[in-house]
Amino acid sequence: MPATSSSATFLATLGPSGTFSELAAREVLRLPQFTKAPPTISFYSSLSRTLQAIPEQAGIAVVPLENIVEGIVSPVVDSFLKQPLQIIAEVAIPVRFSVVANHPQPDVIFAQFVAQGQCSDWLSQHDIEVISTASNTAALAQLQATTQAAAAIIPEHLLAAAEPNASAADWAWVEHDVTDYAHNVTRFVAVQQPQPLAAPDHSIRYKSSIVIVDDADHPGLLLEHLQAFAVHQINLLALVSRPTGQRFGHYHFFIEFEGHLQHPRVQAALSAIELRNQVIQLGSYEFSS
Repeated sequence: MPATSSSATFLATLGPSGTFSELAAREVLRLPQFTKAPPTISFYSSLSRTLQAIPEQAGIAVVPLENIVEGIVSPVVDSFLKQPLQIIAEVAIPVRFSVVANHPQPDVIFAQFVAQGQCSDWLSQHDIEVISTASNTAALAQLQATTQAAAAIIPEHLLAAAEPNASAADWAWVEHDVTDYAHNVTRFVAVQQPQPLAAPDHSIRYKSSIVIVDDADHPGLLLEHLQAFAVHQINLLALVSRPTGQRFGHYHFFIEFEGHLQHPRVQAALSAIELRNQVIQLGSYEFSS
């Protein structure tokens, strides 16, 4: 079902407002294809609901695909087998966390579960009870609402937004850059209902994504696929196996590579792979770098 004229005016992303997903969505809206008539951002409570908003509630969705530390976002990759989606753009968002506290010696610290994982080194060095929150914005909201000696791990951009609403003296303790990895980045993709690909612009460096469906498993299958790319001199950028959910040892393969799906060498490689397996073509788009 194509997006309706009303749904096309909305962009779905993971909420609430203030998330890294919102930053990514606003970065996507700065891309040339959206600047003339940018859609309105709508927030959803989960990744699955965000993706399921296409096409009836939103024309596109912006979701995290990969974190440089934690790797691929499995629910997003798995969604490519559950519903027809096309990747049309990617953006890279730096992930920076700070600690802010209302007391120099807090008893508890509020933190979203993903933030806990990405700031685990800092947390292990401080003997503070961690209270999990549904989102990073909820962590800040709970800190601002409590009278208990407390702290919160929040994104740097939320700290900047919170500080205008309070004087410097209102924060008893602020510590910047508590993320485990100094160069932590999350890659987000914009997806839509599949549409015909535009002809490649030879001035643009393209990345393409596919899923190879495990429907003809046999010894040496993965090697055959890799050889198809090697023979046609296609540079692989990512290869991720995902279980089929049917039995052990059976996997689908999510693959990213350099080049446009309409390039002759890419078409030749995919034709060789399609002799054995079904290939879901997910789109070609410009590198975020």
